Amino acid sequence: MRTGRVLTALLILYMVFSIAFSGISFAEEEKKNGYFTIYEEKTNKKIFCTARVVNVGDEYLDEDNNLYEIIKVEGDKAYARFKEKVDIEKSLSALQNVGDGSALKTSVLQGRRLVAIYHTHSDESYLPTDGKSSIPYKGGIFKVGEALKEALERRGITVIHSNQSHDPHDAAAYQRSRRTAMELLKKGPDALIDVHRDAVPAEEYAAQINGKSIAKVQLVVGRQNPQIESINNFAWQLKALADKKYPGLVKGIFYGKGNYNQDLFPRTILVEAGTYTNYRDKAQEGVEILADVIATTLYGSDYQKKGAPGAGGTTRVPGEGGSAVRAIFWIIALCAIGFIAYMLISTGGRKELSSKLRRFMGSEFANFLGSFKRKGKNGNQGDQTGSEG
Repeated sequence: MRTGRVLTALLILYMVFSIAFSGISFAEEEKKNGYFTIYEEKTNKKIFCTARVVNVGDEYLDEDNNLYEIIKVEGDKAYARFKEKVDIEKSLSALQNVGDGSALKTSVLQGRRLVAIYHTHSDESYLPTDGKSSIPYKGGIFKVGEALKEALERRGITVIHSNQSHDPHDAAAYQRSRRTAMELLKKGPDALIDVHRDAVPAEEYAAQINGKSIAKVQLVVGRQNPQIESINNFAWQLKALADKKYPGLVKGIFYGKGNYNQDLFPRTILVEAGTYTNYRDKAQEGVEILADVIATTLYGSDYQKKGAPGAGGTTRVPGEGGSAVRAIFWIIALCAIGFIAYMLISTGGRKELSSKLRRFMGSEFANFLGSFKRKGKNGNQGDQTGSEG
């Protein structure tokens, strides 16, 4: 009988965690065919397109830092309401004391400068270059990740680039890539980057940077995760520096339903490097420029200068500590719910549990305190005797 109660309690605990995280774990869906076009509700002006499934409540910070919230989804169209104009540079100046606008204040940390890269959607490819938009297990996206790796290494940063496949390309891909992300985090990177490509028309990502034709990048932040404040600040840092050094490189930040494994670490980001209708070399050139933005964000504008032996620097993400604490409290709260469920079942219900608690607080707890007081009194007497002697 007792074994049955324990199993039931464990089942309830599992259900609590499933309910809490199922909406997060499997919310990072993508449209099977086509893409969504998002318009401003009052003007019908097109804001952006995305192959990611959009939901009411999702947000988008456009290239000019106008923030919109999606309020209605109808078929392949969605409508968004303007919320505010975000002054990213001013916000970063206040939070990070940005001196000349290009270097962020850094703190000295022990260890090497290290960045980790992986690919949740390992099949993603570029049609004009790779011949297919999807190549299972070895998509062209790996070559884009390699281009980012090499560009960071040229800047004196050690990079771990995972070629682990997470196929098939479905709603559970993030669950599979989560294991890879956790393994990479054991290496202690300063940032963790999940590189993807979008599935919208090529013109959505076309740009000219320093006279060169490249594919823009888009940042994606999961809005259902306890580290949202830290992740958002990291995304803002990247875009603010890109806006200043390479205007037009970052097309925007999409805040989607889900967490994209960003609950694991405060400096992690999902990067969309162009779209499947771009030539892959354009996406590679885009992330090579992004490498300078990442390096500057993490280590300051003098990142190429050799630091003191055994020391490196990394930008502190505002709210980083607070978000981690909130995540811990969330886990503790879930465990407490599971424990209460177990106690209710194992004691035979709420009344019996209340009765046992009253008995414990009334007699057993009183006896415990009495014993503690007697022990303390004897201890004090011993101390007095010792001091007198």
